[in-house]
Amino acid sequence: MFKKALKKNLIAGLLVTIPAALTYMILSFVITRVDKAMKPVITGILGPQNIELMEKWHVPGMGFLFLAIFIVAVGLVGTNFIGKKVVAMGEKILHNIPVVRVIYTSIKKVVDTVSLTETPTFQKMVLVTYPREPLKTLGIVCCDTPEGITDGEKMLNIFVPTSPNPTTGFLFMLPEKDTQPLKMSVEEGLKMIISFGMTHPNAGEETEATKD
Repeated sequence: MFKKALKKNLIAGLLVTIPAALTYMILSFVITRVDKAMKPVITGILGPQNIELMEKWHVPGMGFLFLAIFIVAVGLVGTNFIGKKVVAMGEKILHNIPVVRVIYTSIKKVVDTVSLTETPTFQKMVLVTYPREPLKTLGIVCCDTPEGITDGEKMLNIFVPTSPNPTTGFLFMLPEKDTQPLKMSVEEGLKMIISFGMTHPNAGEETEATKD
């Protein structure tokens, strides 16, 4: 009984401490690197005397704060008429530089894809047949398949994530009639995929019913 309770508490403790520790390590690494990279900029803005004072009373994240302010300021400038013209001119110059053009264009395409907000990136969860009958797997509807690809029948672009890492997977183009819509949300579906199917939408309800 004691061993069972110890094992249970150990696992519960690991589930809490590991994500918290990794989050702290990642944030600490990022903030430290950003602070070092932004130090010359901060020195130019505040002056050497204020920098010495800041080093004496060190506040982690000052470089990160200045970087965030700078990014917001660039965003404000880039969204007005003159700023858009300047950005377009800068992009045109970059596109004329051979090596820089490839790097900049590739990164910009990724950023533009991730930042699309006009339509939801993921719409709903569906059940699809994969890799063969009678096997089924969870898929996420991204959008309708473009008309130029289909033969007139309505099809869906469906992302099928791998478990337990949902950032990788396959893109399927399936007729809508061959998909089975699910009531679970995309968030619930991703939780189920990450947990190897151990976490699902009705898990909480079943737990409460068991207690009763």
